Amino acid sequence: MKKIVAALLLSTAVAAPAFAADNGFYAGADLGRSSTNNPVPRAVVTKDKDTVVGALGGYQFTKNWGAEAFYTQAGKLEFTCGAGCAGSEKANVWGLVGVGTMPLSDAFSLYGKLGYANARTSVSAPIGSNFAGATRNAATYGLGGVFNVKPAIGIRFGWDRYAAATLNGNGDGAKNNFNTNVYSLGAVFKF
Repeated sequence: MKKIVAALLLSTAVAAPAFAADNGFYAGADLGRSSTNNPVPRAVVTKDKDTVVGALGGYQFTKNWGAEAFYTQAGKLEFTCGAGCAGSEKANVWGLVGVGTMPLSDAFSLYGKLGYANARTSVSAPIGSNFAGATRNAATYGLGGVFNVKPAIGIRFGWDRYAAATLNGNGDGAKNNFNTNVYSLGAVFKF
């Protein structure tokens, strides 16, 4: 009986750290580069790439499944729309995604994300151009990898796709939908 109890205690002590690594809360921050397609009709894009920052927090339910809330800047785009007409638009995105993780080793995992995002775009344009910011709710997704430097610290790199919109310059209230790709590198801290 003593041997059975000792074996159970030993197996619990060995399994507990592995179990803790497979689930729990995490938080992180990232820095990246955005690439945005042209959301402004009748305009010439002069800058479609920007440096962006983001923050995230989540919970890993198992080693393969988790959920994550995030905020990111989706970049800034600058455009010209004729003689003396120039402007810019930028988007900020909040969202919630499910995260599927595929561990390839103790130190490296691949992940995929799928969920919902709310993108709020603001536009700075000349008076009378009728370009304006808008809100767009749409699916979001991404792919990436995590390299665990230590059991509680990971370096994360990834690609995310966000959907956003602006109001067109016709004054009819119609939206111009567009997409932004964000490539990022960041750190994740597990609790």
